[in-house]
Amino acid sequence: MPGTRIPLYAKERIMMLHKKGKNFCEISRDLHMSECPVSRQSISKFIKWSSGDLKMLLPFKGQTYNPKRVLTMEHYEYIDCEMAKNDELCAVDLCKMLQRQFFLKVSEATVKRARKKLGWIKSGPKYFQLVKEKNRVARLTFCQKANNSNDNFSNVIFTDESSIWMESHAKICFRRIGELPKHKPKVKHPYKIHVWAGISTRGATDILLFTGIMRKEFYVDKILRGQLLPFISECFPEGNYRFQQDNDPKHKSHLAIEFLAKEKIIYWPTPPESPDLNPIEMVWHEMKHYLRKYAKPKSKAELEQGIYNFWATMTPAKCAKYIGHLRKVVPEVIKRDGRASGY
Repeated sequence: MPGTRIPLYAKERIMMLHKKGKNFCEISRDLHMSECPVSRQSISKFIKWSSGDLKMLLPFKGQTYNPKRVLTMEHYEYIDCEMAKNDELCAVDLCKMLQRQFFLKVSEATVKRARKKLGWIKSGPKYFQLVKEKNRVARLTFCQKANNSNDNFSNVIFTDESSIWMESHAKICFRRIGELPKHKPKVKHPYKIHVWAGISTRGATDILLFTGIMRKEFYVDKILRGQLLPFISECFPEGNYRFQQDNDPKHKSHLAIEFLAKEKIIYWPTPPESPDLNPIEMVWHEMKHYLRKYAKPKSKAELEQGIYNFWATMTPAKCAKYIGHLRKVVPEVIKRDGRASGY
């Protein structure tokens, strides 16, 4: 439908100005001043649509108006309204709803054409983390503080753990036309290994591989004492750094907090439910993609070697590029009032 891409508040503004006798150019200028640019053509089509001109339902060239058309204006408005309520309705669902509501039996193809004319197209959803209200406020405060101080995160050590499964196939593949789909075996219970590491603008820490459950004693002894302290001594000898990690229970245990205080590690707590504020999450994503597509491990030794080979590419410049991504994330979190940024 012409005008469906116009925001709701803009539609109301258009109709109000039209009733006042404003022409299309004047309405367009008013919307531009309100930071909602809409072309004169779109305004014209929307007003004609709102006035009930069924010819505006035919946006395709070469198509003629048929007064005996199965779907009327009322049917189009019903489809548009139901799609706005539930954007996961398929053509079969809409056919049943039209039959139940209007006793009208139409084909799926007719409904699909109508839905397309109304501006609805099929696309995959973009998923991101749901943030609780109390954590939303904490995220917003955190990002506002970073934004107001022009923090570039150049002295932050971002750390995290991740689980890596042994996979030897990428998510997509290609085949020639006429060939049968390729068979690629998948293990039901693949071998799994855990990794811990950190990145900063001065480079990456050594990566630690381990299996089993990571308990608080292991975390303090093997990770904080064995990995983090040597990295701080080597890369931040002057002590101008901040240590960042998520809110895993092991990270916040009394044993871990006492160790951080005893060793005078400058711990920088981050808000819960904030993977988008820790750039090492993107490193894990790239590592898993590398293992599936290029390393293709088929044994424990090959998986471990593939992880080490990838980690060897984590230069200071590459780490700084990941951390620089926060310059996009922080303003977006503020713009979304503390909700997930989508990055």
